[in-house]
This record gives sequence, C-alpha cells and structure tokens, in this order.
Amino acid sequence: MPAEDDAHRQRFAGRVAIVTGSTAEPSIGRSCALRLARHGASVIINGRDPARLADTEAAMRAEGLAVTGYAGSAEDESAAALLAARAVEVFGGVDLIVNTIGGAPHPRPFDAISEAEFSDTVRLNTWPALALIRAALERGLAEGGGAVVNISSGSPRKTTSQMVAYAAAKAALNAMTRTIAADLAPRGVRVNAVSPGLVRTTATRASWEHDGGQAAGAALPTGRLTEADDVAGAVTFLLSDEARQITGVTLDVDGGNHLRGGGWTPIS
Repeated sequence: MPAEDDAHRQRFAGRVAIVTGSTAEPSIGRSCALRLARHGASVIINGRDPARLADTEAAMRAEGLAVTGYAGSAEDESAAALLAARAVEVFGGVDLIVNTIGGAPHPRPFDAISEAEFSDTVRLNTWPALALIRAALERGLAEGGGAVVNISSGSPRKTTSQMVAYAAAKAALNAMTRTIAADLAPRGVRVNAVSPGLVRTTATRASWEHDGGQAAGAALPTGRLTEADDVAGAVTFLLSDEARQITGVTLDVDGGNHLRGGGWTPIS
C-alpha cells in the first residue's frame, strides 16, 4: 500500500518540533530528532557543544531534512524562551516537544547526599521540561493541538541506594507529566512520558561498550539491549495523531526491565 506508506512517512508534515539534548551520537534526543524530521517535521535541535550541534545539523540537512540548531544548555533559565522563539522565527510555530534533559549528577545514598545536591537533581530532571512547555504555550503550542513527550526512567520503581535523588526526580517528572496533561487536555495538548531502561547511548557507554551490550541485553526479558531508536519509535508514536486519545501516560520502553526486581543503571 504505497500511498499509505507515503502518508505514514509524512505524518508530521507541517509540524514543528523542538528536541532538547539532541546532538550526541548515539542518544535518545538525536534519534527522536531524526525520526521526526524523516517523517516530515521541521525540527529545532539543541546541544551544549556548538561543533557537535553544527555536525548534527549538517548531517540532517545532507538528508534533505528541515532542521536548525540552538547551541546552549537547556538547563539555563533563558533557554526555553529562546528555543520556542527560534522555532517560531525559523519555521513559523511550535507543535511538538521532546524533553530529554535529565540525569544523575550526584549518585549518593540518602545519608550522604546534601540538600543542595538533592535539589539540583530534582531541578535538572523537571524544571527544563516544565519551562519549555510553558514557553511553547506562549508561542502557540495549543493553537494546533500540540503534543509533548518527556523522557523519564524506570528508577522510581527501583531501590538502588545511590539513585535516591534520581529516582525521586523522575517520580516527580512522572507526576508532573500527569498533572500538566490534565491541565492541558481541554486546550487540545497531549502530554506523555516514555520510561526507558538502560539504552545504548553515549551517556551509558561504560555499561555496554566492552562487549557491545551483549551482557546487558542478555539480562533483559527481551534478550537484547534497548537502542536509542527503540525509544524514538515510542516517542514519535505518542506525538503522532495515531496516539490522539493517549495523554498522561508513562510508557515503558525497557526490554521488559520493569518486570524484574533489583538494581538499576540510570540513563539520560
């Protein structure tokens, strides 16, 4: 059915997407940006390193994709407004958001982590996402039925001692996702989250590089390590009209890791 295939490949035609943290290779953000652009979206990519941002932008344009970059940390106070403004300036609006910013900068148990470190972890995993959603709303996100996906984690269901702050932060992100989804549903904006497990990315290289991810993959029910593109597939589905009746959910994309007990290696 070629016509249906063509329509599927262009399912984001006319849409403008912002994808934070989208220049590392491999990374969830870059895979999301590529999928969205290959399916017709115009994409604002973002990264801290201007050279890597330029390389990613050039690689996407070489494929004939509509893309422009914003160099800078999405954690900065001004970043959300600047990203939303760039989307409007270059492509005329903003319809889709993928929030990938997060991490565990202070991996310590509860009796060793400081209040400042705990608060810093929670902010990193929540505030940039909230700020970008607000900035995009000011720039018309709700005018055309927008959609948002936040990248969460399975850590809130794990009990790894050193990840106490990270687990709390991602639990906060999940609660934030549901609450904002309820607030924005009457305005036609859907808000969901994806919860990956260990993913083959630059941030987790130490966990898979020595054997190509065979051991990490074998430990999962599905028998293989999750790829960044696996996560991007779920993200683009949730952003698409195929998921128009889905909002306020957190979707596990972890090779079945949520079915198991035990420790956790964080991503993002």
